[in-house]
Amino acid sequence: MRKIFKIILAVFAVLIILFVSVAAVIFLDVAAYTATGTQTLTPIGTSVGKAIVIYDPGLSGNTKTVANQIASDLQTQNYTVTFAGIKSSAAADTSGYSIIVIGGPVYAGALTGSVKDTLSHLSPSQGAKVGVFGSGQGATTPNDVAMLKQSIPANSDATLSNAVVVKIGEKEDINTRTQDFVNQLLS
Repeated sequence: MRKIFKIILAVFAVLIILFVSVAAVIFLDVAAYTATGTQTLTPIGTSVGKAIVIYDPGLSGNTKTVANQIASDLQTQNYTVTFAGIKSSAAADTSGYSIIVIGGPVYAGALTGSVKDTLSHLSPSQGAKVGVFGSGQGATTPNDVAMLKQSIPANSDATLSNAVVVKIGEKEDINTRTQDFVNQLLS
């Protein structure tokens, strides 16, 4: 009987350690610290402006796929696009861009801490358009977008109050959803 109790206790301890580890990865947003790269996408035609797409890759990497598609859609619209991980040096300076897009995964209905922190320190150039996207499981509902808007911190110049906000579910047609997002942003 003692041996069975020890085995049950050991399994329980392993499950607790596993749960705490997974929770730490999600809540401490460890994946964001791997997003340090930067890439520049040049338009085929004459550039109409500069855009930056900043992303937190999240655990599944789906957010990077969505961000990459948004960057590609902006490039197609003849923008010179900087595609930057959230911890890259390019993400720290958003001045000089006419379009700024920031996004990351959605956990428990809210954006990650790294995305919120980037948004709270955002200082765009005057007249710049800002877009915020979240990526998560399932199809998007109006409640999802409302929850995302609530998770966006206020910044000093109220730029974020006019931001285009969207959630793109990983089961949705990413090409169509990102194209719609870019069209809203550019209108």
